[in-house]
Amino acid sequence: SLVYPVQNLINAIAIGFGVGINTQIALHLGAGEHKKANMAATHGLMLSLLHGVVITVVSILIMPTFLRMFTSDETVVAYGISAMKYFCPFYFLLAILHGMAGAVRGTGKSVPPMVVLLVSLCLFRVVWIQFVLPFFHSIDGVFVLYPVSWAFGAVLMLLYTWKGKWM
Repeated sequence: SLVYPVQNLINAIAIGFGVGINTQIALHLGAGEHKKANMAATHGLMLSLLHGVVITVVSILIMPTFLRMFTSDETVVAYGISAMKYFCPFYFLLAILHGMAGAVRGTGKSVPPMVVLLVSLCLFRVVWIQFVLPFFHSIDGVFVLYPVSWAFGAVLMLLYTWKGKWM
């Protein structure tokens, strides 16, 4: 589908915010400026969430036109629009997932975010495809998998940042 390149771009930007947050936190902690590290995490997450909201609105508004720029097949456009109905409202979850992962990595703790990302974006999806997807009788089972795995990862990252000893 034509939606996946757009999805990959949005995901890359969310990852980029996480890398930026990671760098800023590491910089400030290395300089012994814990207050600035906290501020960098907060501001980075807010910017990442703002990006998620803006890209959601823009994607919803331009996706049908964007899809028609690349194909005149209305079936392809219909599937693309269907996919975006599942993806767009939940881009903020990518901001939480990758932003929090970057914040934790910035403190020098790289294994917990790696585990969360592997569990939520790899293992969970394999389990979903094996055990849940057979209950769906359309492509919707694949489309819904993405935001569900993002939500699962975001919850795991939030739980770790709340309960873990990372800062």
